[in-house]
Amino acid sequence: MRSFGLIWVQRVAVASFVATAWPSCAEPLPPAAETGECSLEGAVPATVAAVDEDFELLLDDGRRATLAGLDFPPPEMAELRAAIRSRLSSWLVGRDIFLGAVATLDRWGRAPARIYASPADGGDAAPLTSVAAALLSAGEARFRPDPTAAACAKAYLAAEAPARDAGVGLWSRPEFRPIDVSAPGAVDDLKRRKGMIVVVGAIGSVGESRRAFYLNFGDKWRDSFTVVILRRNLAVFGQIEPRSLVGRRARVRGLIETGARIEIATPAEIEFVDGVPSR
Repeated sequence: MRSFGLIWVQRVAVASFVATAWPSCAEPLPPAAETGECSLEGAVPATVAAVDEDFELLLDDGRRATLAGLDFPPPEMAELRAAIRSRLSSWLVGRDIFLGAVATLDRWGRAPARIYASPADGGDAAPLTSVAAALLSAGEARFRPDPTAAACAKAYLAAEAPARDAGVGLWSRPEFRPIDVSAPGAVDDLKRRKGMIVVVGAIGSVGESRRAFYLNFGDKWRDSFTVVILRRNLAVFGQIEPRSLVGRRARVRGLIETGARIEIATPAEIEFVDGVPSR
């Protein structure tokens, strides 16, 4: 009975997630921008034939496209993935979409792209909207700072923010919530994590070597979460001076490395959330 009860609770949780995650008709998504880096400019039409188990869009001309900049639940969460895929399929399969900024095919032959479509409940005549932004605002995916999504980083983070802050969709589950590194046991928890993680905390000190700067989120760097910025990548961050960041509160996302550290290479991987403007 105990095992059955656990399974039942898990299924109810997934069903509740599916029922509440998708944006409601009362909250229409904004239309996609016509011009600019993250816009419809240069987008080309296509038709979706299917959405596969890896959230790839199989197009009717044989091409495969992926939603650049999105992180979905891992394969071991099969039921949750199936629920999200079902919603995405109901929206896109058989419909015309537009592909923006199709990059060079990846090693699996897929085209990472910005994807736009009419809203699920708006009909084909409705203004096109960003599919990625819709999924992020519903909490059905998290923003992943891929190079192919760099142009849309600000827009995608803005779309994700309300769901993340309200604990909607994936953000309602402990596996996906931001980890506060000041909490007891947080660093040990980080060392056990796999895949992309989101970490929040205050920068306690900054170290440096000939190769890199090290932002330490704690008093003792050996026992702290650390963000690594290679010196060769520092120019990408603009006028940022690593040593001036002590005391700043930041949100960081990426893949955890050996120990409890993340190496970042783009501004999209670190957000300062203390209200102090960056230089």
